Amino acid sequence: MFRPGGGPCLLHCWRPLCRRWGAPRGGPVPDDDGSSIQTIVDSIRAAYDLPALGGAIVTADGGSIAAVSGVRRVPDGAPVTLDDLWHLGSNFKAFTAMLAATAVDRAEIRWTTTLAEAFPELAPTMLEPYRGVTLRDLLSHRAGLAADPEWTAISGRDRPEQRLAVTRWAVSVPPAAAYGTYLYSNTGYMVAAAMLERAMGETFERAMASRVLEPLGITDAGYGAQDAGGAAQPVGHQWVGGRWVAREGLDNPPVYASAGGAHMSIGSWARFIQEVLRVEAGNPTIVNAEAGRVTTSANVPMDGSDSYGMGWIITSRSWADGKTLTHAGSNTANSSVAWLAPNRGFAVLAVTNAYDPSQNSRTWEALDALSARLLTYHATGR
Repeated sequence: MFRPGGGPCLLHCWRPLCRRWGAPRGGPVPDDDGSSIQTIVDSIRAAYDLPALGGAIVTADGGSIAAVSGVRRVPDGAPVTLDDLWHLGSNFKAFTAMLAATAVDRAEIRWTTTLAEAFPELAPTMLEPYRGVTLRDLLSHRAGLAADPEWTAISGRDRPEQRLAVTRWAVSVPPAAAYGTYLYSNTGYMVAAAMLERAMGETFERAMASRVLEPLGITDAGYGAQDAGGAAQPVGHQWVGGRWVAREGLDNPPVYASAGGAHMSIGSWARFIQEVLRVEAGNPTIVNAEAGRVTTSANVPMDGSDSYGMGWIITSRSWADGKTLTHAGSNTANSSVAWLAPNRGFAVLAVTNAYDPSQNSRTWEALDALSARLLTYHATGR
């Protein structure tokens, strides 16, 4: 699931923990023990009555600081820790786009590779509007594919088989939007992953680990619910009848992996965000700058002046000195938000093991409030 984050707009607690990763540049250096950012996370978690909340300030040179607050499961679960895993939802789309950039960099596939080229065996059932759809179109939500596959389209014993099943279905049903226009599509990211698997000669998950996660020092990432099988991790929650209800092991079907089915610690997410900031600065470490910048460039107009890149909404904010990259994600039990300011070399991240589907959602309001407060802290030291 996806929600374009609102503009950073502030906003008490428990036994939280905080950890530093180096010294930030481009703003005030937070106090050595991290107590200020801890107070910020504490206050907002309590103000919005969330089970748990985490936040981080990430800088391009590797300096980052994070804090978490609350419990893994309401009402009296164990306190969350900085090593705990958080479900990123659609914020994992940027990882998928980065993986695609590595494949383009290695000349295994082109941004312009079409569905007809990638899946010639589907020619008998592939509708004409899809024959010229490219990898770039799929990752930019401009392919016209449905937002989500029908449940009956998902079959197979593992993720690669499910991705191919969804691809067969997707190219055989009429488009949900005109080619070239923006329509947010999880289906598109599933099909893109199937294309990448064919081009790379290995599964999406294996390639993601070897090409993106491990080179960035991310060793705790996984797919599905972070608490699956009773793992001692934050449990997702939903706001039902005026209270938080724990939803153990809740997640979307496995085929959603490339569209938003991964979890990791907030520190690991920060390492990936640092790489995105390096892409914007022209000095990435896992992909060449040209291929990487395609993922953070405007590919299709959205509402107003916003555009979509690949896994990123591209907009502009005065606090960022111009260009910003942002995204949000949820699997309907966990929620996350990222805001990046490439021109200032920093980003803020916010995560929670909760989801409120109401119009005035306390989860999205809380994540926006935390993002705004971290931005202020980075700018002023207060």
